[in-house]
Amino acid sequence: MSPPDRSSAQLRVVFWNTWLLAPRLWRGGPRMPGLDGWFGPDVDGRAPLVARALAHRFDVAALSEVFDRSEQRAVADGWPAASLVTGPHARRPKRTGSGLATLIGPAVDLVRTEQHAYRAGGDLRDSDTFATKGALFTSVRIHADLPPVEVISTHLFAGGDLFPVPGATDAARHHRVRMAQVDELVGFIERTHDPANPLLLVGDFNVAAYDPDPRLADPAERYRDLAAHLDRAQLHDLWIHHGLGPGPTCTFTSPDDLPPDPNEPDQVLDRTEQATSAGERIDYVWLHTPPGLAVEVERPRRWAFPGRGVTGGPAGSLSDHLALSVTLHISA
Repeated sequence: MSPPDRSSAQLRVVFWNTWLLAPRLWRGGPRMPGLDGWFGPDVDGRAPLVARALAHRFDVAALSEVFDRSEQRAVADGWPAASLVTGPHARRPKRTGSGLATLIGPAVDLVRTEQHAYRAGGDLRDSDTFATKGALFTSVRIHADLPPVEVISTHLFAGGDLFPVPGATDAARHHRVRMAQVDELVGFIERTHDPANPLLLVGDFNVAAYDPDPRLADPAERYRDLAAHLDRAQLHDLWIHHGLGPGPTCTFTSPDDLPPDPNEPDQVLDRTEQATSAGERIDYVWLHTPPGLAVEVERPRRWAFPGRGVTGGPAGSLSDHLALSVTLHISA
């Protein structure tokens, strides 16, 4: 009898909405005058710090809201040993690209990439109408005797934030657009995903796990709708299965919302409290595990990366969203 295959390896993955948002008069042109800090604050200062915060901690860093090539270059320069893969670029009549960018660290090998630009979207009531929303696929090899691991990142439609006209703030309309994009995303997964490989889906889905919209009979109604759509691809929310506490990732108002972990001050301390705690959980990591592989999941963690001299979000965090990470231990 041949000995069992003991091949095993770990993969450290993080997703982060970086808020490197600095609109320009035209693609690659000068920034809109007089609006410094109106969108993403201190973009020039934060962009190089983003990759420096991630370097050597993670093998794959999937980012969103890295819109312009200058910010993409600044991020790449912050981690020169990593390879940068960018998502869908601007396509007319869109004014800007997807903002998706993935850094592949030197400890893993990039196997292939794919991308998809969503056809579904909003209208002139929505600032997202001017962005090429989509998804970015990267496949990486972590061990010669293990199948590649696939990572797909996305940033779904938010809605509103442009003209205060009827329907601009209609949350039900926004959700319908997101679910149309998720249907496209599942189709993209079915076209690109190898069923023999583990798949991580990460991103800012703009669907709150606990939505206080008074029109909803249940605050988890829209989240359950999202999960049902993704169940077609057999994807499971890792925070639900392995996280600690409600795990909000954005919309914080007080430094007290982001207590540092005493063992790692760049991380946020997770606490078991009620789902109505401050902030929203709209950034997710979903996993599909194929048969024949053992995948052990470490507890997902949230990262604020404070104390770097420039501030994006509350309590000195580097963005208005927290980064969300997970470590997988994979063996055949």
